[in-house]
Parts: sequence; C-alpha cells; structure tokens
Amino acid sequence: MADQTVTVKMAEMGVVSDDRRLKTILGSCVGIILRDPEKRVSGLAHVMLAQNHRSDTAEGKYADTAIPALVARVASEGGRTRSLQALLIGGAKMFPLGNERIASVGDQNVAASRAILGRCRIPIVFEDTGGTSGRSVTFDNMTGAVSVRTLQAMKGAGA
Repeated sequence: MADQTVTVKMAEMGVVSDDRRLKTILGSCVGIILRDPEKRVSGLAHVMLAQNHRSDTAEGKYADTAIPALVARVASEGGRTRSLQALLIGGAKMFPLGNERIASVGDQNVAASRAILGRCRIPIVFEDTGGTSGRSVTFDNMTGAVSVRTLQAMKGAGA
C-alpha cells in the first residue's frame, strides 16, 4: 500500500481528492486548509509571509497569492468554491527576542489569512493559531479530522 500522506513543505501547496491525508510542520508559517466536505476535495497551503512584495512566482509562499491559487486548485479537482471551509493553523511567535517586525511574522500571517478568507467568503471552521510553539498538522481528507500536535522542542526553527 502506498503512503497515504502528502507532506506539504514550506511555500508549497498540495491538493487531495481521495483517501490521502495532508501533513505539514509549522512555526511562524500558517497552514491554510481548504475543503469541500461533500465532494471530499481538500488542499493545504504552507504560507511563509502575508504578502508578496517582490513579484515572487512562488504562489504558495504568500497568503495573498496562496489562498486564491489554492481555491483554484481545489476547484480544478472538483471542489465547489461556494462550499469551501477553511482551517487555519500556525502563526506562532518563534522569534520572541529582537526585531519586533520579525517577531510578529506569525501574527501578520494569521491576520492576512483571516482577511483574505473573509474577502473570499470562506468560513473558518477550525483555528489553532498563535502561541510560541511550532505545530505538526495532519488533516484526513475523508473524515475532515484534523490533528494538531504542539512541538515544544521546535525553538527558533521559524518554519
């Protein structure tokens, strides 16, 4: 039996429309899961920063480009945009000392993601954000179950 888990790395996106799971590890980054619960199509974006300021082509890296791109990918796999639900995870303060702009990257990622999801009229049905610890996230596409584990040992990784 093949591995049933799609691991989404930093600045990447993944979409599943079968019995596979989506998984990622987050620090200040935000994991945005979009799912159509009836069609059982789900996608995960591992967003590093709130906005693309440099015309970077890595659309999964920024909340302002990743969310619309993920909506399009989920739709291309049969998900209905009007039925999408969002799960928002991560955005920890991984760099508590020093430059406040860097320290607040997690907060900025969460705020931008919430605002963009709101503009897209996608309700957030689950949220586990903030804090000072990283998280391991696994999402089961068939059941809609999400598992979030806090990673106490992840200090300064910034993922």
